[in-house]
Amino acid sequence: MDIKETIERAVAVVGSQKALAELIGEAPAHISGFKNGRPCGYQKHARIAAIAGLEDRAIRILIEGIANSLDEKVAHEGKAKLALLAVLNAFPEEKTTIARARGVAADKPRLRKSLRT
Repeated sequence: MDIKETIERAVAVVGSQKALAELIGEAPAHISGFKNGRPCGYQKHARIAAIAGLEDRAIRILIEGIANSLDEKVAHEGKAKLALLAVLNAFPEEKTTIARARGVAADKPRLRKSLRT
């Protein structure tokens, strides 16, 4: 799940991008920026996921962020990074879409308007 989907889930919980921005200590314009590709730090992304009710995803974001911040050229950091990534690989991420999270079967094709009449 990318940051855009995470934000949309969080907004559905809190009611607006402005409310989400206030909860994470950001300007409302930054939320739109994150959705449009502006970099969002892993700790902030994890906070947004937690607000969205995605606790497991929030934990995964933190572990990935820590792993990615480690320097592979430094022996002990490289080993720590490998260990963190091994843990993540042992528990594959569940593919969740916004539609599925809202209870709509994401794999069901939607009927075209002309077929519904």
